[in-house]
Amino acid sequence: MIAHSLTGDRDYAPGMTDGSVVADLARHWDDGWNGEDVDVIMASFADDIVFSSPFVPTLTGDAGRTTIEGHDAVRGYVTDALERSGDVRYTLDATLVGTDSVVLVYTCHLPGGIDKPGADLMRVDGTGKVTEWRCHYGSDPSRWRDR
Repeated sequence: MIAHSLTGDRDYAPGMTDGSVVADLARHWDDGWNGEDVDVIMASFADDIVFSSPFVPTLTGDAGRTTIEGHDAVRGYVTDALERSGDVRYTLDATLVGTDSVVLVYTCHLPGGIDKPGADLMRVDGTGKVTEWRCHYGSDPSRWRDR
């Protein structure tokens, strides 16, 4: 569950992403990944979403491909990721807000008590839909289970 202080009742400056958009993104991310619910995860994304992650080559089998474009393609990626990592749980540690973006800072809890940090940058359009989603990790996520 997301702590209220991470998403609600902040004093956002004019021009920053709206607090309700931030709260919705945090809720969809947390509920979707921890609930293994692709529909909840995908609800915040625009049709023309562009997704980038260092983990894309592992799931696609294409070492040169780090980006996936379009709602249907990203949905396929997320579905596959949930099937492969259903035993991973996440804690949302912080939300950072910009003019047209939100950064979700989190901890991945892997089996065996291994915790790894991550952060997702999500750029939103004027309707609050995510048009760009970029994942960031402190180390190679494809090797996390090797250790």
